[in-house]
Amino acid sequence: MKKAKFFLLFVVLMTFPMIQNCGGASNGGGSSSLLIADKLINEGWDAIKLGNYSTARASFQQAFSENLTEGQRISAHSGMGWALSKEGKILESIPYFEIAAEKDNEAKVGLAGALIYRHQTAVDYVRAAEILGNMPPEKFAQQHSGLALSSAKVHGLAALSYALAGDMEQAKIYMNKAAALDSMMVGTTVDRLDEAFFLLGWKD
Repeated sequence: MKKAKFFLLFVVLMTFPMIQNCGGASNGGGSSSLLIADKLINEGWDAIKLGNYSTARASFQQAFSENLTEGQRISAHSGMGWALSKEGKILESIPYFEIAAEKDNEAKVGLAGALIYRHQTAVDYVRAAEILGNMPPEKFAQQHSGLALSSAKVHGLAALSYALAGDMEQAKIYMNKAAALDSMMVGTTVDRLDEAFFLLGWKD
């Protein structure tokens, strides 16, 4: 079982940047700070879409100095978490995801992936599974195209989380759903994970 877990962990670590918010709309109050924050947050997400992650981080960091609405605060923290994780600074992304995951499903996905990456103890796997299971994946809807997320990938990450946490029944359920959602694709993240499940005897 230990070797199987490390094999699956290798799969997800290799593909995490591809697996890796509520929008930051202002409340219409028209204050200068809110407008500036909106501009900075939108620029940050646009930079992520273009792959300019250091630029994105700078924009979100500037936004933090503004008087943010709750929606802006969540969006800026989620964006900072994703910018860091896309740069490979996954451990640094966790504090930002922790804040944004209170209300943001994209941040929950990022946090779950980051916890799997960290895997300090088995608790990280269990928590990742709980985060995604409580969302749940069926309710996930991508809001930022630059993250390259999909319902299939989120189901796949949930399957991996449950497998690493030792709940193979839930892992199989989510892997079957992920494969069904991704059935027309070959060589994708989900396809590779599905193959790993099959090779390990975790999927019929």
